[in-house]
Amino acid sequence: MWSLFTGLLTLLIVIGTSGCASKLDYWSQQRRGANFFNDVETAARFRAARAAGIEVVRLSPSKWLAGRAPSERGDFLIGARSGYTGVNQGDVTFLKGVLRDAEQAGLKVVLTLLSLPGARWGQHNEGLEERVLWQSDAWQGQAIRCWQDLARELKDEPAIVGYNVRNEPSPELAAPRLSDWFTGDYAGWYAKVRGTPQDLNRFYRNVVAAIREVDSETPIVLDSGFFATPWAFKVLEPIAGDSKILYSFHMYEPFAFTSRGNKGKHTYPGRVPTGEGDEPLEMTWDRAQVRRFLDPVADWQRRHAIPSKQIFAAELGVFRRNPGAAAYLEDVIGEVHSRGWHWAFYSFREDEWDGMDYELGSEPPSPAYWEAIREGRLPDSDVYRPNALWGVIQRWLAATPVHGALP
Repeated sequence: MWSLFTGLLTLLIVIGTSGCASKLDYWSQQRRGANFFNDVETAARFRAARAAGIEVVRLSPSKWLAGRAPSERGDFLIGARSGYTGVNQGDVTFLKGVLRDAEQAGLKVVLTLLSLPGARWGQHNEGLEERVLWQSDAWQGQAIRCWQDLARELKDEPAIVGYNVRNEPSPELAAPRLSDWFTGDYAGWYAKVRGTPQDLNRFYRNVVAAIREVDSETPIVLDSGFFATPWAFKVLEPIAGDSKILYSFHMYEPFAFTSRGNKGKHTYPGRVPTGEGDEPLEMTWDRAQVRRFLDPVADWQRRHAIPSKQIFAAELGVFRRNPGAAAYLEDVIGEVHSRGWHWAFYSFREDEWDGMDYELGSEPPSPAYWEAIREGRLPDSDVYRPNALWGVIQRWLAATPVHGALP
């Protein structure tokens, strides 16, 4: 009798274990998502996102005050500018409540930090991007310990399917500086900084190793350098021996067109200056150029045998009032989707800025929209209208996933 009981118990354990999907399994299918970089996160926004067909959100808590004074904005989780002294347990509890709201809405979360100790986001650092992280092993030690502490606290949260270590790192703009990611000598610059605190690959190896000491399962998302440009994949190195890594880039190029600073000067398709140098190259941007611009990522995949399920176009978008914005979204999402990469547009019903709230179309928001924002609530659905921009996103959210090992 006892042997029968133990046999049945073993069978139940095996069945239960085999039916338990790992967090990495979530990424075995192409995922479509949105960015949530809000001042205040709400369960209503999560529910609306899921109803729209969004599957995963790239959630940043870096703007949250959670009871702090406005002067302390940016301190959530990582602490004051003076240095990291340990994760704030009140912040962790607050974050877990938001994660439960996302899970209840049917969404998964990639937790994304806009700041790390020593690399505070410019909007939370008197307008200047902090880069001492890329100049000091001591600051890197603090940032690594911060992520290890967070992973220890969050490893069992069912909503989280990724830790995005640092949004848009830019060690290239510390000293020595890479003048232009587009026309500059990326390989030559990287050879100078390899093995120093400015070496993003070195930092990533160290932070991944620290996270893996406390959490062996949660996938880790690593942005490429120079604000996550696809061109930084030329010097990005995969993490050896860890298949639970997603490699990430952002797509806002050509920035002279996609940004709100365009003010009608450039349209898409059309001739647009490209690059960061004193004399940006003016070139024709269309679907073919979008494809060429993303090729460094595909080339990197083939070189390192990295499957498409480990590539994440984590931000893509355009200022919604720019001429040709819908055509741009169509071409960029189409190219990303066709390669089998995961993607997330920026952004869904942001509470801080309407410039990339595509449900508004290309027109100014209505008085009802601004009334809701002033009152700190999600605008009612009737402030949104059918339009070409949102139509593009809706079609791609509903598109059949693409499967493939390499593009």
